[in-house]
Amino acid sequence: MGASATDTFRILIATDNHLGFAEKDAERANDSMDTFEEMLGIAAEKQVDFILLGGDLFHENKPSRQCVVRCMDLLRRYTFGDKPVLFKYVSDPAENFRHLKNPMVNYLDPNLNVAIPVFSIHGNHDDPAGLGQMCALEMLSTAGLINYFGRTNDLKDIIISPILLEKGRTKLALYGLSAIKDERLFRLFKENRVKMLRPKEDIDGWFNMMCVHQNRTRHGPTNYLPENFLDPFLHLVLWGHEHECLLEPQQSSDDSFHVTQPGSSVVTSLCAAEAEQKHVGLLEINHKQQFKMTPIPLQTVRPFVFEDLALSDLELETDVSGKVSEVVETLVEEEVNKMIIKAKELLTGHPKQPQMPLLRLRVEYTSEAQMFNTIRFGHRYEGRVANPSDIVLFRKARAETRRPGDPANQGVDKEAMDMLFAEDVSEIRVEDLVEQYFSSLEQQNQQLFLLSERGMANAVRASIDKDDKEAIAAIVQQQIDKTKKHLMGLERDIEEDGVEEEVIAYRLERLTRQGAAKEEDRETQAALDHPSRAKYRTTTSAEDDFNAFSDGDIDDSNSDAVSVPQKPARGRGSRGPRGRARGASTSRTQLTMDSDGSPKKPTRGGRGSRARGRAASKSQTIKESFQRAAASARKNVIYISDTDSD
Repeated sequence: MGASATDTFRILIATDNHLGFAEKDAERANDSMDTFEEMLGIAAEKQVDFILLGGDLFHENKPSRQCVVRCMDLLRRYTFGDKPVLFKYVSDPAENFRHLKNPMVNYLDPNLNVAIPVFSIHGNHDDPAGLGQMCALEMLSTAGLINYFGRTNDLKDIIISPILLEKGRTKLALYGLSAIKDERLFRLFKENRVKMLRPKEDIDGWFNMMCVHQNRTRHGPTNYLPENFLDPFLHLVLWGHEHECLLEPQQSSDDSFHVTQPGSSVVTSLCAAEAEQKHVGLLEINHKQQFKMTPIPLQTVRPFVFEDLALSDLELETDVSGKVSEVVETLVEEEVNKMIIKAKELLTGHPKQPQMPLLRLRVEYTSEAQMFNTIRFGHRYEGRVANPSDIVLFRKARAETRRPGDPANQGVDKEAMDMLFAEDVSEIRVEDLVEQYFSSLEQQNQQLFLLSERGMANAVRASIDKDDKEAIAAIVQQQIDKTKKHLMGLERDIEEDGVEEEVIAYRLERLTRQGAAKEEDRETQAALDHPSRAKYRTTTSAEDDFNAFSDGDIDDSNSDAVSVPQKPARGRGSRGPRGRARGASTSRTQLTMDSDGSPKKPTRGGRGSRARGRAASKSQTIKESFQRAAASARKNVIYISDTDSD
């Protein structure tokens, strides 16, 4: 870049290390730690000024003691030493680290001998939780091993103050925004409640870099962080949370800054994006506000091969027994054997790289008769593949798009529903399912005209979480009454042909007014709490009633999950309909979804746990409930079209 070493920042960047992932798996237990150690070794070898991590250092917000101790040992071994730190910290530590009891950058602590400072924000996996709202990064920070920044304690007005660093003539302003619930952050940006401070002195002389950990890809109307929400004075954004490695800086959507996405350093989801080569980046910044990114491939990552197989492209014939599934199984076995050979080509020769590969073959089928038992199939690959039980994933092929006049289009779009549940997502909530479903519909006569997606999501959640069979009907009727009142109150006359247009305009006006989300939640809750509906209420606590429809201003730590209702157990210890049986719990069981769309196995609980071995049936329950809810909404005239304008 034409600048001297004394003026150039050298920074190793990485995100989503997910330490502790699969640590109870005998084969994969060390994957995340080995790659993290390789990354730290690269930092020492390249003599970087500091390491910048973009969140999700740990896979859980309450990592095991073994995981924390191993992480602390690696950080102490690779980042402590006699090498001098060649850059200055010139901002106010009380402002940058206000969430810490001892606000100080660690390399200025006279009791520590830090050679390579580590700066990190938290992600959605290692976010604060529990008593005192602490996270694992605060333990590392208290021990002087990292500099934990970017945490926001005030979730109503976010003010981001940069860490200011100087090396020679180069000035770096480092902004951090740790993971926040996407919907809330979206709303805060829309309401202009996120502000980024800038240094007063030489305001244009700083290289402005930001570190975020949010959805970059749109998963719903508000379930992501649009790039154009970020301030245009930025030069570079380090984007965490997304696991696909897109390290080469790309122009933002409005061409105002560049975005680099290092991706994860360990495979946590068996999807196509994770099958790409994993990297960390060596970022160099000079005093002319120029930067250069050098990708460094990681050598210790377990080989992972992902392939697709569409059965519709093949001419399948039944075997002598008349079963097409056995023919498919033979074809799949041949394909998996090819994948094993391909995985051997990914071996780097590094002594700590695992030899046993991860495989995922996604088979697109057209008929259930083509399916076979994937777990039994995987037994033949024990000792050859690291994930024998889930090598094969069956996914239903999407049928051809129906014509608008097709009678099947007048109900629930089952194709959109199947695609929604087949997506590769790591975590999913009922509200996200609803919003994604309705936003994905292309036919105008299937889109919401009266209800908002948020109101519909609240109704579906009440229907599923609280087993409230009339929740959707109540909320739809409430919105119908409200819309009628609006139309009757208009001073101008409306022609019959203009009613639909007026209804749409009223819906848009409601959604764009300030505080629309909270107003929607209040009205939804009022409709559900109406005295005439007392017979539909369930035995959930008052706290559950509040949390079900709050906008999350209390705690988001475990919000990204699908909630499945559990009925109180009968028997000894029962105290009537609102009582609790001994050994049973009336609380909701949390069920999360794997990236391939299959449910994760629930964590084993104590006495009375009813979650073991039922994840698959609960996933089906969620899907069926969602379908019933959408069908119910259809019957309650939330659509307006030529066929149901009456």
